[in-house]
Parts: sequence; structure tokens; C-alpha cells
Amino acid sequence: MQAVWRGVISLGTIDIPVVLYKATETDSGLVLHQVHAEDGSRVHHKWWCEEEDREIEHRDVAKGYQHPDGRRVVLSDKELAALPPPDKERISVLASVDDGSIDPMVLGQAYHVGGSDPMTDRFYVLLRETLRESGRVAVTRVAIGTRESLAVLRAHDDLLVLQTMSWPEEVRHPTGIAPESDIAVRPQELKMAMHLMDILSEGFVLEELHDDYQQALQRVVADRLEEAAPPHHADVTDLTVLLQSSLEAVRSGRADAAPARKSAAGKTASAAKRATAKKDPATGAASGRKTAAENASTRNTTAENTAAKKTTPRRAS
Repeated sequence: MQAVWRGVISLGTIDIPVVLYKATETDSGLVLHQVHAEDGSRVHHKWWCEEEDREIEHRDVAKGYQHPDGRRVVLSDKELAALPPPDKERISVLASVDDGSIDPMVLGQAYHVGGSDPMTDRFYVLLRETLRESGRVAVTRVAIGTRESLAVLRAHDDLLVLQTMSWPEEVRHPTGIAPESDIAVRPQELKMAMHLMDILSEGFVLEELHDDYQQALQRVVADRLEEAAPPHHADVTDLTVLLQSSLEAVRSGRADAAPARKSAAGKTASAAKRATAKKDPATGAASGRKTAAENASTRNTTAENTAAKKTTPRRAS
């Protein structure tokens, strides 16, 4: 069980280190999300400014208040930090009252209170037994999360249990909701109604009750999951296939590269032959003589053409 709060119970000058654990679960069943109806992907909410009709960044969001007459007040972080902070590490015992004097309507989330220091367990047991023997509960003040609230501390079996309470100003008064006060119930009707309640209560065991809606929802989701294809994730088999494909690709690549290597070797050999020919003195001399003869022949031909042009007579105009 995961702890949700750590601190002390402050009983006068005595501090009892304790840990709080949620005693009830409100989200133990399947949680349905908002999704796109066409493809089932999650839908996310954006920070939207209704005045400018555009999306804004989260860093531009602040806390504020709007008066019924339309006036707006935006509070800065500095102003909020200056407010008296709640004591987030202390359950302060304010008083003790009769257990029956607390209206169950004002009670909220319940927490198991566990001891966190064996050295002070004696004080824990003392407080628990004091509340049990007196038939009273302790009214406390505690901050769980960011909000401070009232809470009652009571003995329950071998534990202390803390249950949050609404502030008195948060309780709504049901004016004008009850039926007319002049309606009378006859004794015989009351007797028959009580007998009916007794019959309904025969064999009733609270622990055997279940959330029928959640169970039906789980069956529907399970049936739909059987129809849906699971998302693809690489497993051992997939990895083996990928490795085999990689090996075949490497082997194929090496086979294709063999002719290219042979061709490259041929080119290298030709280049080597040419280099050897240039280095050979005899071959080099013959090549040089052939080039000189060709140059001389070219020079003679050019000279003869030039002389022919000079001796050719002009035509009469």
C-alpha cells in the first residue's frame, strides 16, 4: 500500500509520527478515456484563450477570479506565495466531540493512519484507546495535497482512521426540498414498512456487493479486445527474422561486389603496364623518335601549303 502523506499528529505538546494510506479506491475499475471515434487515438485538451480565440502556452496560464459583474482579477505567483501556507506535515488536534455529533454528510475521503516510528507507537496506542473508551472522535486540521481541510480522527479496530470533512460554510442548507410537513403516517403503515425492511435485510452481507456496471464494462472491453489486433512489437522471433535477413543481405552484397573487385584488378594491371612502358628506355626512345617524325611531317606540310598560297596569282576584278 502506497503512502500518500507523512507527518505527525500534534496532540498538545506531543507529536506522533504517522503515515496516511488511502482507505478507499474510487478508480479501481476500468478508466475510459476520451478518444477519436474514427481511429481510437487519445484526444488531448489544449490551453485555449476564449478572448483571443487561440491556443496559448501553459507558461502563460495564471490563476484568477471573475466577479459576477464581469470584473476580472489575475493573481501573480508573488501574491499567492504571500498567503498563509497550510501546515502540510501536521495533523493538529483541535478538540474531541461525541462520535454521533458529526453529520456523516460532511465526511469525505478516509485514510488509514499508520505509525512510522516504533519509539512513539506507545503514544499512538494511547490516543487510539482514549478515543475508543470515550466514544469520541478528534476534530483536526490537516493539509493533504494543496488544500487544507477539517478531518475527524477515530479508532477503528486496531487502527486510527482519518476522514476529511467539509468546512461548515461548504454545507448547503436544503431549504424547501423536503415534502410538506403536514403529511401524517399511520402506526399500521409504519409497522408494515418496518416489517418490509426486515424481510429485505434477511441474509444481507455488505461485503458481497459488487459494482455491476464495472463488471459488465470489463466484459464488454474484454470481448472487444479479443476482436482487436494487438499492436506490433518486436519480439524474439521478429529479432531472429531481422538478423537472418541482415545476414542474407550481407552475403548478397559481398557476392555482388566480387565482379567489381575483378574489374578493378584489371584496371590496376593495365595501369601498371602503362607505367612500366614509360619506364622502359627502349620503348621510350622509339616512342620519342616516332613523335619527332610525325612533328616534322606536319611542319613540312604546313610550309608547302603556305608557299602554294603565295605563288597563286590573283584573279582579275
